[in-house]
Amino acid sequence: MASILDTFCGVAEETTYGTAKTSGFRGYEGQSDTFTREVQYIESVGFRQALQTIRSDRHDTISIGASGSIETDVLNKGHGLLLKHMLGGSSGPTQQGGTAAYLQTFESSDDGPTGSYTIQLPRTDSSGSLQSFTYEGCVPTGFTISQAIDEALTMTVDFDSENEQMSTAASSPTYPTAADPFVYTDATIEVAGSAISTFTSFELTADLGMNTDRRFLSGSATKLQPVRSSVPAYSGTIEGEFTNAQYEAFRDGTIFQLELICQQSTAIAGSYYPKFHVTMPKVKFTGSTPVASTDDLTRLSLPFTVLWDGSNAAVKVEYQSTDTSF
Repeated sequence: MASILDTFCGVAEETTYGTAKTSGFRGYEGQSDTFTREVQYIESVGFRQALQTIRSDRHDTISIGASGSIETDVLNKGHGLLLKHMLGGSSGPTQQGGTAAYLQTFESSDDGPTGSYTIQLPRTDSSGSLQSFTYEGCVPTGFTISQAIDEALTMTVDFDSENEQMSTAASSPTYPTAADPFVYTDATIEVAGSAISTFTSFELTADLGMNTDRRFLSGSATKLQPVRSSVPAYSGTIEGEFTNAQYEAFRDGTIFQLELICQQSTAIAGSYYPKFHVTMPKVKFTGSTPVASTDDLTRLSLPFTVLWDGSNAAVKVEYQSTDTSF
């Protein structure tokens, strides 16, 4: 008999959009289950003698896909597959200095995510049976990366799915061995190349500008693969104790480089460490004046907007681990 503890999240890269994978799933330790089928109800109502309510034979139900998110702590192994199609561009893994360290690089691009995944989320019913739910044609539409005091580094990826189906058998995923999460003591925030020691939280959110409603009068409800149709937006917030230098950057409208560097203390080999490094070369603070309090230090909340310099990636994520493949 299965239990709720047998629920899992498996992710596999598709060869063809919307063609479900049946094996080769990577396990991610999801912290919530938000995938749901999206249904359209079409009802035909008109004048009819003695009509009581909508007739049962004037009612159609059409499945128009699904959507959901994967929220997970970022581990020092096995996270590259989820990152691969999140921003648009990817390279690596590249071996570092002939060691066991490999660097994967992910960069924002003009065309956005072009690949897709099959995601499995089996759920246990009240009889103790594990029911297979498979979401095919999953394309990232947005993401959030966050780090705060007393917490692990977390990443949430939002997906549009072409279809939910239950005909594909659940396939047990593989998990990385001896993998550790990046935690707040691994994290540093740098502004214009200098580490700032007074920040307590970081969050970056992306709307990837994807058109997900590509349905047509084609004799089918199946939609085409999402494509970018609007300018993507990257924004976020850093918070901490009030420092005048950071407030002046907001007040003066300074544009600068912002980085979140999460690097663990135990080396893979030599000078190569497990790391998750987010770089945004051009960022502008927005926000408001810090307000004093009678029972706490003055706090500073600095929302920011990511800009593009015309050449470098607006957002880049570098992920260094022992993984030799995504």
